[in-house]
Amino acid sequence: MRRIGGIALTVTGFLACPCHLIITLPLLLSLLAGTALGSVLSRNTGLVYAFATIYFVVALALGYWFLFGPKRSNHEVDMACPTCTSGDSEAHGQESSAPPLNISDTRTRR
Repeated sequence: MRRIGGIALTVTGFLACPCHLIITLPLLLSLLAGTALGSVLSRNTGLVYAFATIYFVVALALGYWFLFGPKRSNHEVDMACPTCTSGDSEAHGQESSAPPLNISDTRTRR
């Protein structure tokens, strides 16, 4: 999920780049023509540029962190079920059990 989210944020961040708004803003306004949202966006293009710039910076930073940031350790994943054990720990637990009694020792004690 981190990889998909990182790719989605990076792509949408590049699309919201203020240098691309020269092309994308008129396209968006033509698609929203005749609607209340189209009217608000066409009258407040400064706010559109401000929000697009903020989204551009935040989306690229988060996309980079999701794609190339620190990986989650297995310890964080296993915290959902702290009583669960993996197959390796069960085999290790069997090795540390007490050794079986020697049959010849039990016969001599009688």
